[in-house]
Amino acid sequence: MTTIELAKTMIRTGRDLGVELYGTAKYLQHSPTRSMADMDYDEYWRVRGYHHLQPRFKLFADIIEPGSTVLDVGCGDGLTLSYLAKHRKIRGVGIDLSLEAVRLARSRGVTAFVADIFHWHLTEKFDYIIISEVLEHLADAEGVLLKLRSFYKKKILISIPNIGYYRHRLRLLLGNFPIQWGWHPAEHLRFWTVSDFTKWIATLNLEVTEIKSSNGFPILHYYQPNLFSNQVVFVVR
Repeated sequence: MTTIELAKTMIRTGRDLGVELYGTAKYLQHSPTRSMADMDYDEYWRVRGYHHLQPRFKLFADIIEPGSTVLDVGCGDGLTLSYLAKHRKIRGVGIDLSLEAVRLARSRGVTAFVADIFHWHLTEKFDYIIISEVLEHLADAEGVLLKLRSFYKKKILISIPNIGYYRHRLRLLLGNFPIQWGWHPAEHLRFWTVSDFTKWIATLNLEVTEIKSSNGFPILHYYQPNLFSNQVVFVVR
């Protein structure tokens, strides 16, 4: 690395650190003011609209081979499958409980259907199944994985928020419960740390083979995800 490249890296790291610490200070002072009367996912998607690109999309793309078949459970607005179609030429199918989410996904050109995974009759196996920022919304997360375990050929890729993230620990230390929801407290029904999730997967006779941090405290989140990672991708088989 040249002196100029090193200087640019240090400047970028310093900037990221400043943003992180500012975000932490704001989070510790935050009191939720935005809420729905009921947790209605059609209304959620109407209000929220399209997502933006997320770091975890590249993590998925780094794992999935070009041309693979992919099922996205809880596909939302279809951005994950759209990204993978562009960068990995995958053949993807998405399902979601929300008609509004499926409408947004189809507007991106994604093949998506309104379906409840518990009642959806799967007729084929996919190379990969993605469950991205979904399991924490489900009371019976165990049932989802037990159903899907027979319908993938290679791996299941799961992304969840980490309740062990240092920001949440600091909030508890100050006497306030962590905030992981954006619109309604009932959005998240399950909570895991990185280590908890790995142990939980093992109880379902599945195995976490890789842990990849999506984002969090600059640099440190790659090395200590249980403490410094905000969102984490688990590679499961």
